[in-house]
Amino acid sequence: MKLPSWVVAALALACAAPPAPRVPSVRLESSGGAPEDFPANLASAPWTVLVFYSGDCPCFKAHEARLRSLHDRYTPRGVRFLLVDSESGASLAPAAGSSRDPALPMPLVTDPDAVLASGLGAEYATYSVLLDPNGEVRYRGGLDSDKSHLREDATFYLRDALDDVLAGRNPRRTEAKALGCPLQTR
Repeated sequence: MKLPSWVVAALALACAAPPAPRVPSVRLESSGGAPEDFPANLASAPWTVLVFYSGDCPCFKAHEARLRSLHDRYTPRGVRFLLVDSESGASLAPAAGSSRDPALPMPLVTDPDAVLASGLGAEYATYSVLLDPNGEVRYRGGLDSDKSHLREDATFYLRDALDDVLAGRNPRRTEAKALGCPLQTR
């Protein structure tokens, strides 16, 4: 039996599309005091933003003020922010000779085996993931279109996605390139 060409094309597209990333089931240490149990902890907020962190990344450091601004703007609207350190040797204790203590008002979660990074496709510092309470990825990619030299005319990917979901719309962009230092997960 020969299938119609449109059926063959639809099957090919379905098979070619990469599977959506999933929040893996993992318990991680947090500077917030209590461990973070993924994905169960996502039910505590309407929206959760994970931002992958590297203490030695100049791109991340350049974005700290923008990330603080996002936190201040969206936390009162029910968005929960977590920094995730998935680099090898990730620990809540400061590393000697490193600037691993972010001056940001959000908890730092350590992911020393890179379980979250692998499950969500994070390869760079500043990679951000917007999750709904069910663990569905609504946006993933960079905070914005800048790397380390910030410009006023940047495209604010994460801010746009947050504005969209808070207005009850699907994000206008579900993925964008993350421009940061490669995470040192091994």
